[in-house]
Amino acid sequence: MTRCGTMTSHLRGPAVLFALGVGFANFCGGTVAGVAGANENPQVRYEVSGPGVAEYISYQTDGGQQRAVNAKLPWSTQFTGFGGEVFVLSAQGPGPINCKILMDGNVVSDATATVGAPARTVCTH
Repeated sequence: MTRCGTMTSHLRGPAVLFALGVGFANFCGGTVAGVAGANENPQVRYEVSGPGVAEYISYQTDGGQQRAVNAKLPWSTQFTGFGGEVFVLSAQGPGPINCKILMDGNVVSDATATVGAPARTVCTH
């Protein structure tokens, strides 16, 4: 499990969430490049859970920056990653709201936000 900080309770807007997520990824060494035994093309799964709907989900895939608006929870998507890719997932909605990033079935990032109106959470790897 990777946690780099809990600065999600005072963020403003989806764009800030994405920028912060990329910053966390860079600060936390959120890349798998150079890791011995790392799968060069991992199966990546993003998950968001919580009550009701997520007002906004922003995520990075092999196809670039994606988003979902008013997504019914639980929500997930899966894709094949590539070596050196930074994985970023952010979500906002009624708290508590949780995000997870799984690589080849293993949880590599897990974060929950419980405060804020809306609550905001960011996962990176």
